[in-house]
Order: sequence, then C-alpha cells, then structure tokens
Amino acid sequence: MKRKFFFASLVLMGASLVANAQGYKDGIEYYKVDKLDNAKELLERNLNAASTDKAEAFYYLGQIALHQGKVAEAAANFEKGIAANAMNPYNYVGQAAIALKNGGEVKSLLEKARKLTKKDPKLEMEIARAFYDANPTTYAKDIEKCIKNARKWNPNDPDSYIFEADTKADKKDWGNAAGIYELAFDKDPNNIEAYVKYANTYFNVNPQMAIERLEELQTKVPNSALVQRELAEKYYADNLGAKAAEQYGKYIKNPNHFAQDEVRYVQLLFFGEKYKESLDLATSLVNKLSPADSKVFYMKRMQLYNLVQLEKWPEAVEAGRSFFANAIPQGSNYEVRDYTDYGQALQTAGFPEEAIAAYNKAIDLNPKNTDLIRNLGDSYADAENFVKAAEYYQRLVDDGNNKSNDLFTLSNYYLGIASTEGLDAATRDDALAKSQKYIDEVDKLVPGNVQIVNQKAKIAKFREGENNNGAALAAYNELLSILDGKEDKASYARYYKYAYNYMATYYFTKGDKATAKTYYQKWLEYDPENESLRNYVNSLK
Repeated sequence: MKRKFFFASLVLMGASLVANAQGYKDGIEYYKVDKLDNAKELLERNLNAASTDKAEAFYYLGQIALHQGKVAEAAANFEKGIAANAMNPYNYVGQAAIALKNGGEVKSLLEKARKLTKKDPKLEMEIARAFYDANPTTYAKDIEKCIKNARKWNPNDPDSYIFEADTKADKKDWGNAAGIYELAFDKDPNNIEAYVKYANTYFNVNPQMAIERLEELQTKVPNSALVQRELAEKYYADNLGAKAAEQYGKYIKNPNHFAQDEVRYVQLLFFGEKYKESLDLATSLVNKLSPADSKVFYMKRMQLYNLVQLEKWPEAVEAGRSFFANAIPQGSNYEVRDYTDYGQALQTAGFPEEAIAAYNKAIDLNPKNTDLIRNLGDSYADAENFVKAAEYYQRLVDDGNNKSNDLFTLSNYYLGIASTEGLDAATRDDALAKSQKYIDEVDKLVPGNVQIVNQKAKIAKFREGENNNGAALAAYNELLSILDGKEDKASYARYYKYAYNYMATYYFTKGDKATAKTYYQKWLEYDPENESLRNYVNSLK
C-alpha cells in the first residue's frame, strides 16, 4: 500500500511541476536581471520544448555569449535565430550589436529590424542597449533618440525606464536607480525585471521593503522560477531561515530550478532541524549527481551531519567514511564540524581509536576549542587510555577553561590511572592524590551532589583495598543521608546498592552479623531480582 501511495505522490508532483513551468521564458527573465549562467542553462534546457520560440531563445543565447565575450558563439546563435524565424526582428539587432562592437555598419540591420515590427518600444530599447553596450558616450545621441521613440510610441511601456535605471545603477547611483525601477513597475505592475532589480538595488538599504515587493510580485506571477528563487534568496540573506526553507521548498518543485538550489535547501532544512528531510534530499542528490560533481562532497557532508543529529551512529560512521574518501573540491577545506561529528559517531559506535584520530584533526584546526578537548579526553577514556584522558582534562583545568563537571571527570580519570594494573606505587599514589584533590574541589563547589559524594566514597574504598577498615564509611553515610532526602528514591537504586553493599561487607568483616544483615536486607530492597543475595540473606542467622 505504501509503495502505491508513494508512486501516486510522484505522479501528482510531476503534474504540479508541469503546471508551474514557464519553460524558456524563465531563462529570459534570468538574462534580464544579469544572471547569465542561469539564463543560459534554462534556455538550453528548454530549447527543444514544443512551447519554445527558438528565434527568441537563440537571440538571448546570442546576447549571453556576447556579454561573455564569446563573439563567434554569439554570431552563430543570431544566425540560428534568423534561420528559425527570419521575421523575428531581434536577431538582426543582435547582429547589429556585434557590428557596433567591431566598428561596422549597422544602419541596414536596424532598418530591417524596425520594418518587421513598427513603432515597437521594446525593440527600440533593445537597440538602445546595443548602442549602450558598444559605447555609451560615442552613441549617446542614438541612445537618447531610442528612449524618446519608445516613450512617444507607448509612454506606459516600462522598458525605457528600466534601461534608464540600469544606467544609474551602473554609476552606483542606487537611490535614483531604485526610484526609477519603482516607476517602471508602476507602469507595468507585473514586470518581473523591474521588481527584481528594485529588490536587488534596495535590499541593502531596506531589506523588509525589498522583500515585500517580491512577495507582492509573487502573488502576480506565481509560476516564475526567478521570482520564487529571488524571494527565497532574500529571506535567506535577511536571516529569515524558516521562511527561506519554506520558499525554497516551493521553488525546487519548479522544473526550472538549479541543482545548487537543492544544495542550499538541504542546508536550510538542516538548520531548521528537519534532519530527516535534509538527509533524504542530500541522499537523492548524491545518487543522481555525477561522482565528479563538487556538490557531491557537500551533500556527503550533510549526510554525515544529519545522521549524527538523528543519532543513527553506524550509518553516520559509514557516511563519514564515504565523505572523507571523497575528493575535496578545489578551494574547499575540511571544517572542524566534519571531524567532530565524525568523531562523535565513531566514539558512540564503538571505534574509540578512530574517534581519537578524528578529534585530533579537529583540535589541529581549532586548538582552543574546549568542547574538542573534552571530546578527545573522553575518547581516550573510552579506549581505556586514562593517562591521555586525564592529560586533556588537566589542560582545561590548568588554562582555567573548566566547568565544575570537568573537575569531577578529571578526578574519575585519575582514579582510572590509579586502578591500572601493573602500575608502580609512586605513580599510583600520585594519581590517587590528584583524584582526591579534584573531587574535594568539586565537592566544595557543588555540595550534596550524589555523584560527587559517591566518587568520594569510591576513592576512599580504593585506598583501603581489601582491608575493609572503614575508610569509606563516612562518605557512604554522607551518601545515604543525601539519598534519604530524595523523593524518587527508586531512581537512585544503584547508589543505594553501592552504599548498602559496602556497609554490609564492612560490618560482616568486623563480626557484627546483626548489623550486617540489616544492611544486606536494605540492599535487597533495591535489588529484588538478585536471587543470590536473597538466598544469602535468608541463610544469615
């Protein structure tokens, strides 16, 4: 049943994608707001679609090539546009633009274009742009004449105002540029180019106003991939993460989205704590992209991050191994989090030695990071290398970067050193003294803490060895006093068992069997499944 539902959802999604498509026109919109690489990709992606006007598409492909300095490619595209439809005037303007750059004659080409569509303000402004791109000073009068013609033929056409605003923007006159862009979309309330250029110009001055304009535009042209994307980008740039994620979610359903936008969406989902959705999208990108694609590296990184947050430790370890085996894209580097997340996965999954190696690399990148120092110390402890574990926690304490819990942990690791078999007496006594020192320090900072007092008792018990001389008696009595003040005593059962075990053994060793039996019985209350203990208690006279 689930498989059928999943297939049906894919069909429905496919239907929605088709409904939201603008085809090659999205490429034109990207071109008009100077996103040339995006424009080229969309125009080429949609070139052979039935709905594509190839003459128009080739004109804009030619203009893109011309702006990128690829004159031969531009000329070829304009020729293809003319071959597709010789009655389309724009490719002749394209040829004139090339001639202007080369100092050639353009009069006949422009006359031919103008004859094919009489008194067309939009064509006139394309001619103005050809003059402007060639040399705005040399052709100033020609440009001025095109603007006058366009406004005389249709005073409400926005293109002449957009062109004028563009010239202001070229001079970094942002205030006047924004004002004229606003005038342009007042002339044409659905004009995408004017709105987007206004938002891009005005965003650094008033991001809220820029965003509001794009939101307004999206209600008018809901299927524009450019508008969907620009709004998502502005949300992201204004630190509106939740809105950015929601908007990207809508945008990537548009067939004219870009793979790099899916990468951004993966990150937004992650930072929005939608780890499963982020993981699924990252995995789908890894599977569909070429292994040589640099985006695979970043998506494998996100797989690791998401799996750690989902606490899927074995899977996170495998994701980490795959990530670090991947080639690093040029200009990229590993980050501290790469190693710490991988180290955490390794440590939790039971690979302490590999975790140590990962944390060491993280510390190489950020040697003052206290969390890294803790992680590395804990990894050494997991590998039962208490000397190195204590060394890292000692660094925290010596630098004054420790928390109270670090003192407790350091005491525990020094006790681990003291407990090591085959240790010489001097080293053991030194470790034991340090364990005592740090537990006493944290006991003063956090008095009456169950774990701390239990640690005091453990140290005292270790000191007395097999003598059962009562060295830990005071600490266990203190522990019982604290425990008896707790409301939920059952949750502290293990501490009761530690204390009553010690008490019972101590009194039994001293020959006080009656008192010993009392403590054995108390121990049994917190360890009722211990049949051996029950039988032993019953055997006592």
